[in-house]
Amino acid sequence: MVGLVAIAAAGSCVSAKASGRDYLAPATACAGQTAASAPAAVEQRAMRCLVNWARRRRGLAAVRPSVLLDRSSALRAEAIRSCGDFSHSPCGTPFTSVFAHVGYWRGRVAVGENLAWADLPTSSPRETVAAWLASPPHRHILFTPAWRDGGIALLEADGLFGRARVAVWVSQFGRRG
Repeated sequence: MVGLVAIAAAGSCVSAKASGRDYLAPATACAGQTAASAPAAVEQRAMRCLVNWARRRRGLAAVRPSVLLDRSSALRAEAIRSCGDFSHSPCGTPFTSVFAHVGYWRGRVAVGENLAWADLPTSSPRETVAAWLASPPHRHILFTPAWRDGGIALLEADGLFGRARVAVWVSQFGRRG
């Protein structure tokens, strides 16, 4: 397995009183969290559960699923695959373009995003969240108190980043004012 690669969209590092591992849900808390080859819907539900479990453990409100941010996350994942560019602005598109395309970017808006990719079939939602929790910039995005909405996308791709099969995760967060 290639080491999990993850990038946080923005923000300064937040020091945590507990380590990132202290925010990872127990293995039995979120169904499907260790299944790297489960159907995408199962893995995405597990990812939502893991993110919200960590937020609640931190004393924050859970983020509610957002159809718009799910679509936006899927657009970002598809752009990463089509360009072969693992970034928050694949193909040179502005970071906010996917949010605007789905109609989330209206009025007063704040958004954040975590990305990850790993070889299949050895990756899992649990490993992805563990990597984000271990990274101060990603933990900052996960634990931003203002977030109210969340979107998740998982895309499996062949031949991406010189690998046979990879999973690309996009987790987006937002709050519209």
